[in-house]
This record gives sequence, C-alpha cells and structure tokens, in this order.
Amino acid sequence: MAGEIRCNRVSNAIKRFVSTLILSEFGDSPVSMVTIHKVTVSQDLRTAKIFYTIFGAQGHDEAQEFFDRQTKNIRFKVASHLKNLKFAPEIKFVYDDSVEKIIRLEKIFESIKSEKGPEDAK
Repeated sequence: MAGEIRCNRVSNAIKRFVSTLILSEFGDSPVSMVTIHKVTVSQDLRTAKIFYTIFGAQGHDEAQEFFDRQTKNIRFKVASHLKNLKFAPEIKFVYDDSVEKIIRLEKIFESIKSEKGPEDAK
C-alpha cells in the first residue's frame, strides 16, 4: 500500500499529464473545452478516477463517450509517462457537476437577496 503522500504525488502527476495530453492531442475533439478538476488514486495505485468539467456545461455526454473510447490509449500514455509505477492504473473518467451546482446556488442566493430589497438587508 502506498502512503498518502505518494498517492497525492501520483494523482497530481496524472492530473498534469492528462491535462497536457488533452490540450496537445485532442484539441479539435469534443473534449477541447474540458478541464481536469481532480484526480483520485486508490491506496494500491491500481485505479484512478479523473474528474472533469466542461466550460459551458454543454456536451458532457459527448465528452464522456469520447473518454470511454480513448481510455485505453490514455492509460497507455500515462503508463509510459509514469515509469516508476509497477502497474499502470485503471482509469475512469467522471463528469464533475459541482461547478454547475455552485453557479445555480449563487443564482438562487442572488434572487433571494434581490427579493429582500435594500431595506431588509440591514
């Protein structure tokens, strides 16, 4: 089992590499507006979940299909980049909608604030 520090280092390395890979090789695909938000790695370093968001939140189904088709290719490239690992981690891409939820909550709070009016805000 890997320690917490090593898991963090591996997840950060995967995040940086996959972000760069998306920009350099998949720039004209459905994932051109994807941002890698977070990567979590299991304690045994055999599985990695890559959480992504899409600018504008449009077409995350297309992006998920693209990632499902390209998972083996991306895993192979991650393995060749992270040569110090004994095993290449199994990769799973997960759409992260937390940014959308935050924006929706901010709109709700703004509407409540505007309904109260300036005299009630005191």
